[in-house]
Amino acid sequence: MWNNPQLYRQFKNHNITNDSFTSEMWYHYFKLGEAMVSNGVRTFDEETVTSFLDSRKEVNKNSVNKYVEYGGYDTVGFVRELCSNEKQNEAYHLSEMQKYEALRKFYTNGLINDKDKKLVEILCSMTLKQMQSYFNHKVKDAFQNVNHGQVEVTDLIDDDIYDTIDDMDKGTAMGIPFVDSPRLNKVTKGWQKGNLSMVVMPSGVGKSTFVRSIFIMTLINQNEKGIVFVNEEGRKQWQISVLGVVANTILNKKLNRDKIFEGNYDEYTKATLKKAADWLIANKPDMLKLIVLKKFRFEDVINYAEYYKALGANYMILDTFKQDGSHTDMARWEALSNNAQELYDTVKEENLNMGCIATLQLKIGKVFRFLDHESVGKSKEVVEVAGVTMLGRLLFGDEYHGKKNDIKPFNFVKKNGKWEKESYILDENKEYIIFYFGKSRYGSTQHQIIYCVDYAYNTLTEVAWAHHRPEAPKGF
Repeated sequence: MWNNPQLYRQFKNHNITNDSFTSEMWYHYFKLGEAMVSNGVRTFDEETVTSFLDSRKEVNKNSVNKYVEYGGYDTVGFVRELCSNEKQNEAYHLSEMQKYEALRKFYTNGLINDKDKKLVEILCSMTLKQMQSYFNHKVKDAFQNVNHGQVEVTDLIDDDIYDTIDDMDKGTAMGIPFVDSPRLNKVTKGWQKGNLSMVVMPSGVGKSTFVRSIFIMTLINQNEKGIVFVNEEGRKQWQISVLGVVANTILNKKLNRDKIFEGNYDEYTKATLKKAADWLIANKPDMLKLIVLKKFRFEDVINYAEYYKALGANYMILDTFKQDGSHTDMARWEALSNNAQELYDTVKEENLNMGCIATLQLKIGKVFRFLDHESVGKSKEVVEVAGVTMLGRLLFGDEYHGKKNDIKPFNFVKKNGKWEKESYILDENKEYIIFYFGKSRYGSTQHQIIYCVDYAYNTLTEVAWAHHRPEAPKGF
């Protein structure tokens, strides 16, 4: 560096300290050169160094005395001559200095046994990078079993591969089947643990109806422990709505939604609600917790998920997933995206291994005919972490049978041993929701599913498939 003072600037970001040197003398010469460069000196001959030190006598007398004590320019000049023929080898010298500095620290801290001559010899023969890799491996090897259940390392190919065949043959890849939803089960392979599913719909179309009719009833029918986070309705509204679902779908007794919310029940309504309550009490799962988020904080969702997982909950519902107030420094979609990633990391198989379904509001504005992740706008990064994404909308009036944009619903029927498509005619007096699948890690997304929705009775019934494709841009 004294032969080429520009190296001081090249290596200024390296943490070269007194510990980097085995002798105080060489650290003194290093710092003296650094000071000269900082003061504009670019040639380190004897006359220039002497002149620089003379200018600092009053400021740093100790430095001048040290220079004289160590032999002055004769000492450093001799070393300069030794290095004069070495060109472009500075990085190697610095690397060797740092390597031995690290080895000395390991020895001082009792991490190297100097009596193990073979190990010392091997370490000294390594480069700095090789030594870093060596010690990193030793540390990771010592703590490889301390991963808190977040990491699993196995051989991809071993004798257990035959067990995998047997497990898959038994259908262990299937989640619990959604109630009365054969088409949804076909696409999603049921409610999968360790998976995040997102149901994306416009406001007021029926997200909560879908949750109660399909997901809540699935947990009840399968006697599965679960937790339900809600932030747009209270406990009583949820209880009475679930009673309505049971009355209409299980007891086959029609209860009007408006009626049960208005009160002043007639004898039939009150008796039916009590029968629905009797059925729920008799068939309730071991645990089904309703967690009302009076103020939505995503941190609360994670904390309660971890708490109830320890008590045996394997499934969770989040109605509705939205931004909380803790990320005021970023855009809504960015905060949602970060929370979605954290939600997935929490419920995935390697962590809590919970089946999670979250509802999300489709962006405000025009509702497109064909729904995919682009329909979510800037929030599309939110849904990318999910294993299954369902995007739903109401069927438009011109999509019924014989209309301009007939959606052409169908079902598969078996004829002469072969599966064939059979047209399904929609009732123009009824309303339908069509669900598009932005993605599914478990089944094909080429078809959509159509549900008949009855808002008066809060029911949702799966009725048909559709095969709706987006229109090609003009010019194609």
